[in-house]
Amino acid sequence: MNKELLYRFFEGNASTDEEKQIKQWLDASEANYRLFFQERKMYDALLLNPGETKQYRTVTRSLWKISTAAAVALLLIVSGLYILRNQDSAELYNTILVPPGQRINLILADNSNVWLNANTEFRYPSQFSKKNRTVYLDGEAYFDVSKNEKKPFVVKTDQGDVRVTGTSFNVEAYSGFDTFETSLFEGGVEILKNDEKLVSLHPNEKAVLSNNQLVVSKIEDTDEYLWKNGLIAFNNKHLEEILLSLEKYFDVNIQIDSAKLPERTYTGKFRQSDGVDYALRVLQRSIRFKYERDEETGTIYIN
Repeated sequence: MNKELLYRFFEGNASTDEEKQIKQWLDASEANYRLFFQERKMYDALLLNPGETKQYRTVTRSLWKISTAAAVALLLIVSGLYILRNQDSAELYNTILVPPGQRINLILADNSNVWLNANTEFRYPSQFSKKNRTVYLDGEAYFDVSKNEKKPFVVKTDQGDVRVTGTSFNVEAYSGFDTFETSLFEGGVEILKNDEKLVSLHPNEKAVLSNNQLVVSKIEDTDEYLWKNGLIAFNNKHLEEILLSLEKYFDVNIQIDSAKLPERTYTGKFRQSDGVDYALRVLQRSIRFKYERDEETGTIYIN
């Protein structure tokens, strides 16, 4: 494989035909994807060398889809996103790690459509078992599950599981933030803990884990699910709530002096691809606050 082509791919500047060429090359042999990762490591090392570093811009392909047949160890257009292969319960599972500030769309073996939000880890089998369709989520995902009443679709998270036969729903379950929220748009879902059913949801309902209790309510704001379109949206949210979302999506540590934060709320939208600093600068136009970043630790201080 031509190194110049690989490096254009790493930079996000490869054409659609070139992307297909690289994927076909990766599919051809195990040796090819080992070489692929070797070149990627060399590329990353160049970026870390101050004398060689250039400004790169990651191009996100919002409609990029991967069939499970092609789920090899593959770096996708989204920089830093890997699909890895590992054995789990005698089934071949793939693990997707979505980097901060990015998102990805993929199709599973049963033709279910899944969107994965930033900073998400998702595990799914190359082929589902005969009894059920089980996937594992740490982060946020939007599912459009193909209907199969004989073969339930189960999303397993640290905080609880979601079981469906065919429906559209969103699950947020970041283990690092101890959050769990399931929002239903079509069909029906059951939420379980240790195989015990806790609640069932109807369309336009959501269940939020609060103080170890699931609270069911109507979905009042659909803008918060625009993340799968690359947008971070807020409607009448306090700055502290917005900053918590930015922490999750961009994997940054934000230290807040809550005593100095204004009580005002904010309504607006940001493109996820614009990054956390752009979002903070836009917020400053409406809400008066100051922030600074510790360049050594990457921590952002709000006061």
